[in-house]
Amino acid sequence: MQSSIKSVDVEELEMILEAYFVQIEGTLNKLSSALREYVDDTEDYINIMLDDKQKHLLQMGVVLTTATLTGVFGMNMGIQLFHPNLYGMSDWLWTVGGSTIASVFCYVIAVACCRYQRLLE
Repeated sequence: MQSSIKSVDVEELEMILEAYFVQIEGTLNKLSSALREYVDDTEDYINIMLDDKQKHLLQMGVVLTTATLTGVFGMNMGIQLFHPNLYGMSDWLWTVGGSTIASVFCYVIAVACCRYQRLLE
């Protein structure tokens, strides 16, 4: 009689343990899937942030390239205007000022066109 009571207790204990293991396994699966989803969402968020930073860097490259291109107008060229006996300082200042204004105007037009075409924000 004693052995039959022990076997019944062992069977009940095995059933209880099996139920606990099933419940723990289900909880583990839920946690694993939630963690996997969280990691995927975090990766997507980081990729979006990296894409945004890359876009800003490319925009800065476009702006700097455009500014460098307008710097071509500032090249030092040997022309008659720089000869002191032919032209005075006021002519030279008008030329430099006009070139500067034209360079700034070209830069503003280039940036405005890029913004209009949605190449820049």
